[in-house]
Amino acid sequence: MSNVRDYVKNYGNVSFTEKPFCDEDNVALCMSFYMPLDKAVSPSFDEAPVPFEKACKDLFALRGNKHKPVGMVLVKGISKLLMEMAEQKRYQEIQVVACTETFETKPAVQFNAATYLLPTGEIVVLFRGTDDTLTGWKEDYDILASRDNVPSGPLSVAYLGEVAKRYDGDIIVCGHSKGGYVAQYAVFNSPKDVRDRVKYLYNNDGPGFATYDYYTGGVYEEIKPRYKHFVPENSMIGMMLMHDDDYTPVKSTRITGAMQHDMLTWKFNGDKLMTCADTKKMSKVLDMTLYEMASTLPEEKIQAVEKMLAAVIDGTGQRGLLDVKSHVGASLKGGKQGFKSLDEETKQLLKATVKDAKGMYKRAKKAVKEGNFKTAAQRAAE
Repeated sequence: MSNVRDYVKNYGNVSFTEKPFCDEDNVALCMSFYMPLDKAVSPSFDEAPVPFEKACKDLFALRGNKHKPVGMVLVKGISKLLMEMAEQKRYQEIQVVACTETFETKPAVQFNAATYLLPTGEIVVLFRGTDDTLTGWKEDYDILASRDNVPSGPLSVAYLGEVAKRYDGDIIVCGHSKGGYVAQYAVFNSPKDVRDRVKYLYNNDGPGFATYDYYTGGVYEEIKPRYKHFVPENSMIGMMLMHDDDYTPVKSTRITGAMQHDMLTWKFNGDKLMTCADTKKMSKVLDMTLYEMASTLPEEKIQAVEKMLAAVIDGTGQRGLLDVKSHVGASLKGGKQGFKSLDEETKQLLKATVKDAKGMYKRAKKAVKEGNFKTAAQRAAE
């Protein structure tokens, strides 16, 4: 069964002027952007754009001209995809500018964005999902804990606004995982003159917001005809928090939702993503479970989990998952000590939270089994 790499090989000789930017290009660009192109392209909009082929080859040289994983869960297939794209006429037409990274630990910020200039005059803005860093994973939880007030949100609005100011033409905004969340945030919170220039907004298995308000206002209805939301058929990440119901399930070569999150597993049929009518039962169970958690967990329990994550991450003393793997003994010992340092009240709240989560999962499983699954919109309306 073919995947995005087959799409790149089989259709990479076709120019964007012959075959306009499509859903499948969105998958290729989002997945390849997990490679650290900020090491080969300046973060400044004032610097001249860099040909995509040059940026890819410069980065590959910096990495020893070898295909290596970007992180423990970001496989070396991503490096192969990037270099395969660099050899194709279609992607050689792209110019890359302002490949930026913002990384802070307190508060947790892992923000990456880049602008791709197409030969058609269209602009593609890419927002990266969670990388290998522990800070990136911590920020994912902060989206719930801080009710969408994570620093990456305003950073995305500012970045998209700068793109709109610097360049004419239609704008296509893309993101995968947390990048999908950030892409939504950027467009929904931008002024109307910027939103009007967005030709497409792509959210690839990204979580929703901490509150459902974003999907009940006029901005969402305005963007909806241009909004493309893809999730794998057993989606887990895309079912987190308060999301919309307007997603299109995609078939995957893997079974579990966590592994289907990897877009390299998404199935293609020629130059089209293989979609299906609905998500699987397990995805529906997770959908209802995670929705209930986001909407009913009291603030003190949310903050207890956040405190625990911060203590364990700080305790490991590592930046990323590969670092944890390389120093597994010290990392586990430090993380354990971090957990032990928590006060007794926080530990009791964590135990209660685990119990709550188990109950929510059982209720959701029963509801789906009995045919009583309710969509996010139906739940929000209750």
